[in-house]
Amino acid sequence: KGHSARFATMAVEDFPAIPKIEHGYILKISSSELSHAISKVAIAAAVDEGRPVLTGILCEIAKDAVTMVATDGYRLSFQRVVVSSASGGNLPVKMIVPARAMIEVNKLIAESTGEDSEVGNVEMIIAEGLNQLNIKISNVEFTTRVIEGSFPPWQKIIPDKFTSLVNANREELVRLIRIASIFARDSGNIIKLTIGPKDGSGTSVLRVAAGNKQVGSNEAEMEVALSGRGGEIAFNFRYLLEMLSSIDSEDINFQMIESLNPGRITIPEKDDYFHIVMPVRLQS
Repeated sequence: KGHSARFATMAVEDFPAIPKIEHGYILKISSSELSHAISKVAIAAAVDEGRPVLTGILCEIAKDAVTMVATDGYRLSFQRVVVSSASGGNLPVKMIVPARAMIEVNKLIAESTGEDSEVGNVEMIIAEGLNQLNIKISNVEFTTRVIEGSFPPWQKIIPDKFTSLVNANREELVRLIRIASIFARDSGNIIKLTIGPKDGSGTSVLRVAAGNKQVGSNEAEMEVALSGRGGEIAFNFRYLLEMLSSIDSEDINFQMIESLNPGRITIPEKDDYFHIVMPVRLQS
């Protein structure tokens, strides 16, 4: 015998009401630029709820740009997005938006553009009390509360200056890291980067190495442009792969000082984005 499905009905008025923002700040931002920024920043937010503020993205909102920062204590992403227009209240202001909410916004942008909708700008409405954010994407509205608390002083972890600068092809670097990751999975996901001149060739190389007792070891290299002395530094390969996969630049710049100092990755000729990665101590 067939069975007919029965669905419980729920009156519209029984759904929880979405609070409306009566007064606040209104921003318009390019949907594509906001989407790219979320992709590059949200990966650095913490997943562990132990420190709630680190599960969010710090948004510093001014009339001309929104600066987005996220960190889980092991890495940090920074992106500045140009604001098309801004009105209401005195800017700048700061708020911590849940990273999960911003990832959902990114999905909504992708779905809207995937339907061939003309989604030029996203409208962001921020409550005057800075406790709520409403985002309008095409004919969809998304509302989220913000995270209460103080974001850590992230600027303090960024070195004042770096002693080495490497320019490398992003896809080739990803390929070498993926190969090394096979050998790093049973040894804490650690890979070692060695940067310096290639013996007798007049060129500079970046070597990516990893190994463990069970699988063996691997080392591969690629030619790079090097300014400075180079050196050795080790990272969790997952952090590097997630970051490199979040950007679409053909080349990347990598800056370092010593093996125990954070490394910085930027996009050549762009000053609106950087990614900081904390190193892993090299075993002697």
